[in-house]
Amino acid sequence: MRGPRIAPVVATVLWLVGLAGAQAPERAGETAGTAATEDTTKVKLALTLSQEGRATNTLLKDHEAEVIVSLRVNMPAVRRANAQVVLDIGEQLNIESEEDAVIKALYIDNGTGFALQPTTTSRPRLGFQAPEGQTGVSGTQKVKWIILFKNIAAKAPFNATAAVMVPPDPQIVGRASDQVIFNVFSSLTVQQLWRDGGIFMWPLGFAFVIGIAFALERLWTLTFAKINAVTFFERIAGAVKERGPDKAVEVCDKTRGPVAAVIREGLLRVHQGIDHVEKAIESAGAVEGSFLQRGLVVLASVTTVAPLIGFLGTVWGMVIAFKAIAEAGDVRPSIVANGISQALITTVTGLIIAIIAQSMLNFIISRINRIIIDMEETSTRLVDLLIEQGLDKASNERSGVAA
Repeated sequence: MRGPRIAPVVATVLWLVGLAGAQAPERAGETAGTAATEDTTKVKLALTLSQEGRATNTLLKDHEAEVIVSLRVNMPAVRRANAQVVLDIGEQLNIESEEDAVIKALYIDNGTGFALQPTTTSRPRLGFQAPEGQTGVSGTQKVKWIILFKNIAAKAPFNATAAVMVPPDPQIVGRASDQVIFNVFSSLTVQQLWRDGGIFMWPLGFAFVIGIAFALERLWTLTFAKINAVTFFERIAGAVKERGPDKAVEVCDKTRGPVAAVIREGLLRVHQGIDHVEKAIESAGAVEGSFLQRGLVVLASVTTVAPLIGFLGTVWGMVIAFKAIAEAGDVRPSIVANGISQALITTVTGLIIAIIAQSMLNFIISRINRIIIDMEETSTRLVDLLIEQGLDKASNERSGVAA
């Protein structure tokens, strides 16, 4: 009785063993196929950054940089494949925001050299085609962006990702990525500081130009106005002693500057008496002094207005910084960097302009005071000379004749 009972059990066991043996090769085939697909479907991506012709991970703000992605696809089993490349900088900078970065141009090299594209997207598409007579896709294409970074970033992760698909199936069959840690910093050149300072740099620049122009004009004028007062008076004294006041007037006519002009006016009144000489010298000195001080009000205004404009730019920069914080809902260095940078730059610029203008103003005033002293000393010596030569009696003699 045991034989008939055991036979069905043995048959069932043998059947299960045979089924397992039949399925094992199929699973092995599937594993081998998957392994073959992973080995033969290769997508490799490399990301490089360069600026001013050299590879670097430290970029200058507001300077064009080249971002190159090299994508290699090797798919022996297909004749055609599409790929999409995506750039991303993460939280510090937004590659799609013109406040952070501006894509100036996009180039694609499909093996024949870089060609300018009509769009400037950060997500370009590439197409790979198997050469005539071949059954697989294998090649390298490059994408180059010309990017102008408008904001600073420290140790920012620059990511490039590529996804490959085999049309018409939208499913991704290959993926690759690369990351570069880079920095964007602002240089301390005049051009960069001018851009970072914002709109208030224009009135500051205007104030600086006006101040320098008036200062140079005054320095040029004072250079020709300054003479050797001692030598000049010696010539005047010699002319008065030898040929009288008229000859001294000719000496004044041949001498430039306010000292000669003041002495000339006094000599022209010698025949009217010493009182008229002193009054003429006093009047001429006031006129010449005003001429020497012409334009100093403008220079003094620059020393006052420039710091005020700088402080106004500071307040405006803080407004921009807090506005950026409110819009982003977060406080990150890259968000407030522009506003704070503008605030500090305008303040520094205004103070520098004021210091330069005030220094030049003080120097010009000292030169003017020196010339005024020369006029006063020479005028006093002239009066003494006229009294010594007896020319101060002209008015008294005329008064006696009239009587």
